[in-house]
Amino acid sequence: MTGVPAPAHVRGRGFVVGLLIGVASLMVIVSILSIWLNTVVYDTPTWRATSQEIIQDPAVQRQVSQYVVDELYNSAAIENAISGALPPKFQNFAPAVTSGLREAAVQAADRLLATTPVQNLWVEASVKAHDAFVRLIDNQTKFAQLNNGQIVLDLHPVLLQVAETAGLGAAAKRLLPASAGQLDIMTTTQLSTLQTAARILHALSIWAPVIVVVLLALAIWLADGFRRRTLLWSAIGILLATLILVVVRRILGTEIVNSLAGNVDARPALINAWYIATDVLGTTNLTVLVSAIVLVVGVWLAGVGRVPSEVRRRLAPWIINPLYAFGIPAAVLVVLVVWGPLPVFQKWIPVVVIAVLAALGIQALRRLTTAERSGRSST
Repeated sequence: MTGVPAPAHVRGRGFVVGLLIGVASLMVIVSILSIWLNTVVYDTPTWRATSQEIIQDPAVQRQVSQYVVDELYNSAAIENAISGALPPKFQNFAPAVTSGLREAAVQAADRLLATTPVQNLWVEASVKAHDAFVRLIDNQTKFAQLNNGQIVLDLHPVLLQVAETAGLGAAAKRLLPASAGQLDIMTTTQLSTLQTAARILHALSIWAPVIVVVLLALAIWLADGFRRRTLLWSAIGILLATLILVVVRRILGTEIVNSLAGNVDARPALINAWYIATDVLGTTNLTVLVSAIVLVVGVWLAGVGRVPSEVRRRLAPWIINPLYAFGIPAAVLVVLVVWGPLPVFQKWIPVVVIAVLAALGIQALRRLTTAERSGRSST
């Protein structure tokens, strides 16, 4: 009978199932963020490789060049040294000479930052800042005692290289303080919220994917009588979670960089650095997004209705034949394991879970298609 409301216990189960799917979808976001945190932020070799890629970006190189040269020529000691090197009658031209040397130094810095040795200096400075960040996350008191409560990107060695190329090497080493070229990234106060979030994500890095699977399995188990619809909404929830992360990385990430960067000229470089540093996040999210789309299509294909039934009928030779049904997905999975575009494909437990879930879904679709085909044949 149509129009009859569902019993209260069914509506109650429907609410619980929806709640479980919603929480599981939020945990998908946490899982992807924790994968990125552990793969890039907490892993020094990966951070080193990421820093190398960042400094190879032309916009970043240009901005670093400008910063280092500004640090060098904004120093009163260096300007006095240049002025002192001029004959007395040319002392009035000291500012103009300094300005000309500054532009030449920027060009020299651009060339230097395109070389491997100077890029390695940047990478080492970045790795030290990374280690300071990790120490802050793990032990704030110890970090504050060692680093005065700040994370610093120490570009002093790069500054000295530029000064050497500009003919000011001896004067720079003698006159510039050790703090010259040290770029304050964040203070412990600014990092308080980030520190809490990073600790939570790091603690959940192992359990977040497990929680997602458990919550969705519980939702499907409770959904007696509407399991296919629950599976479909589970896939849609995962899909929505990945789309939220796309917005966070693409739109909110740019807005955050623009709001934090007081120097407008530095924003393009910082945005490029943001995208490079979050490349693993984007790749992981894209993989989950594609998987969610495949799951949505698979659940729809196994559903009731004229269109899914017609599609199954047309694809029946491919679905029923195990060589095609299992062989093609298995070949794709082998390629992903050998290629290893993501860390998840380099660990046997996730690979086994993916293979088992895919096999179960394919077998269920094969049974449905075979039954439909047998039914049509008998009529």
